[in-house]
Amino acid sequence: MKRKRLFYYIIIGVVLGILLLQPVVISLHMYDMQGDQGNWWAWLLTSYQQAVGSWDVDQVITKLLFGLLGVTLALLFMVRQKIFQLTGKRDKLEEIKELIAAGENQQVEFKSTLRWDLHQFKPNKALETVVAKTIVGFMNTQGGHLFIGIDDDGQLRGLQEDYATLKKPGRDGFEQYIMELISNKLGTNFCTLVAISFYTIEMYEFCYLAIKRAGYPVYLHDNDRSHFFVRTGNGTRELDIPEALDYIEENLNVR
Repeated sequence: MKRKRLFYYIIIGVVLGILLLQPVVISLHMYDMQGDQGNWWAWLLTSYQQAVGSWDVDQVITKLLFGLLGVTLALLFMVRQKIFQLTGKRDKLEEIKELIAAGENQQVEFKSTLRWDLHQFKPNKALETVVAKTIVGFMNTQGGHLFIGIDDDGQLRGLQEDYATLKKPGRDGFEQYIMELISNKLGTNFCTLVAISFYTIEMYEFCYLAIKRAGYPVYLHDNDRSHFFVRTGNGTRELDIPEALDYIEENLNVR
């Protein structure tokens, strides 16, 4: 993927160097040599035609130089983007560390695993439902931050046990599994309210879900029933029908 991206930038650099930089620079030079007299657009058109159609020795050398210049600028842009990405990720990691250090609260929840039962030493579908409940609770309240791979005390556990249970072990398979869980338990349209990312601290990898407030009722569908959950303190609570109706009327937009 990195090689493809590098190749892409090189090609873009060559094209921009020859078809954009070369005509513009040469036309400006010629226009200046004429004492800023005449029509610069005519010089630009002539320079462009030379860049595209002329292949004598001088033009080939010129193309090589401007192509190299274009590649250099494109690679500098790529490096600049990478630096910004790394800086942003580092800043985000510091924010994540602060959330973890503050512990669980109304907008932060830790889950040791997604589906691996630490007591029975096997996958447990009930644990997936618990995660789905938490997501619903956040969506029905003010949104929140869900961490998987961190225990209730904020200690890092990692995701290896969960990874081992997946048909496609690793980040991609884990993210796909969570999105399928949301789609099945909440509805496909709610997947857009969850942004999934992965971080590593002290060799422990964990999953971070940034969950947005829905603004309208979200239900957990389980065993042919619909359940309504909200966040209260550092926990997730199911409301009965009268409570849910009152809460929806007071806090959510009914569509």
